[in-house]
This record gives sequence, structure tokens and C-alpha cells, in this order.
Amino acid sequence: MTDVTTLAALNSDHSKSNSSKSKLSGDLDSFLSLLTAQLKNQDPLSPMDSTEFTNQLVQFSGVEQAINTNTNLESLIGLTQASIGATAVGYIGKEVQAESATMPLQDGQAKYTYTLPKDASKCLVVIKDSTGAVVKTEQGQLKAGTYHMTWDGKNGYGEQLDDGAYTLEVQATDTDGKTIEKIYTTVFGKVTAVANDGDDVMIAAGPVLFGMSYIVSVRDYTAPTPPAPETDPDATPDTGETGSEGDGTDTAGDTSGTAETETNG
Repeated sequence: MTDVTTLAALNSDHSKSNSSKSKLSGDLDSFLSLLTAQLKNQDPLSPMDSTEFTNQLVQFSGVEQAINTNTNLESLIGLTQASIGATAVGYIGKEVQAESATMPLQDGQAKYTYTLPKDASKCLVVIKDSTGAVVKTEQGQLKAGTYHMTWDGKNGYGEQLDDGAYTLEVQATDTDGKTIEKIYTTVFGKVTAVANDGDDVMIAAGPVLFGMSYIVSVRDYTAPTPPAPETDPDATPDTGETGSEGDGTDTAGDTSGTAETETNG
């Protein structure tokens, strides 16, 4: 599924306005019936004072106008959300950066940032799975600033974990030994779906949902570079010798490629 858009919540809001309007109409009809009956049966020598009835009619009119205004506002909100949703559909397949502590592991890789508001004496980056179990703990930076990090999806034992939602937690202590509160974090993810729940347009990056209001940036998605194959340190080097009948050249032993090393936060 690449796009999920629902207007059920919006229709529910419109139903509430229509219900209020119908109830007001019924109350007004009852009021007018009562007023007509009282006027028909009033004493001609002592007619009723019409001031009170007039005031009540004015109140009914004011309530009706308020309901109509509310209905128009709901329609305007619905159109605005539909427009935002249409724009958000264009995000599918792109990479978004969002304010969140829940990050998606996609294609075996996750990216995130964290910002230290002040220098720290200790800093740990803890990654937890969907059950709350700690799967990775890394030493964080100590200087104040924003740090862009990449996680290769491996746990503390070097085992590759399944793609999914993981929680990011940055634990830091300042130079006075006090806990640093409100460490700002953002995560990156490839948009796979868009949904409208009636209150906000939601962006899905795999199993992780972000509200549109939390999106920081949008960019073209770049697939992660696969890791270079590991070289067996105990393997016997190939000297290229092929025997008396060969030409002395062996292209199968060419190891001129250079592995790219990436330091993960």
C-alpha cells in the first residue's frame, strides 16, 4: 500500500454539526407550536406580552447562525486538510526528517540527529526495540551541538536486526553532574504511505508515523550503500602463480578494491 487517505473523521465532524442543526430545528418547531397555541388561547382582554417571545426567537436565531458558522469552519478545515494530504502524497518515496524519538530501520539502516544544549561529562545513546529491550548502546558526543548519526541496524553482538520501529534515547549529564533534560532528536525515514485521520495528515515511514507538523525537511531518498565484504584475515594470499603452462597472470586474486569505513554514532 502506498497511499491511505480517509475522510471518516471529517464526515463525523460534519455529522455532529448536522445533528446540532437538526436538534435546533426541532426545538424551534416545538417553540413555535407552543407560541401559536398560547396566542390562540390568550385572553383578548389581557393579551400576552410579546417581548419575551421575541427575545427567545432572537436567541434561536443566534444559535442557528453559530451552528452555520461552525459548519462552514469545519468545511474549510476539511478542504485545508485535503489540500495538505494531496501535497503529502508527493512525499511518497522521498526521505523526510521529523522531530521524533522513534526511528524506522529501513533497508538495514537508520539515521538520526541529537542536539546537546550544553557540554556534557557523560553521554550515552540507547536504542531500544518495540518491546523496550535495549539492543544497542553507544558513547555519545560531549560537546554542545547537533550531531548527525547513522546506525547500521546491528545490535551489541554484531547481529543484523530486522527492519522496524526503534526508540532512540539520549542520556546525558552536564559538567555539574546534573541530568540534561529535553535533548532534541530527529529521525530520518523513507516515506511509504500517507494517511489522514481527521486531525492531522500522517506520514508513514515503514511502521513509524509522523504528523505533518513534525516534518523538518524533505529530500530525495538515497538507498544505503551496502557494506563491503569482509576479508578473512587467515586466508592464504594469492601470489598469481599458475604453474609452468600459465602466463603467470591471475586476475581472480585482484584485491585492489578499498572498503569504505563508516563510523556510526
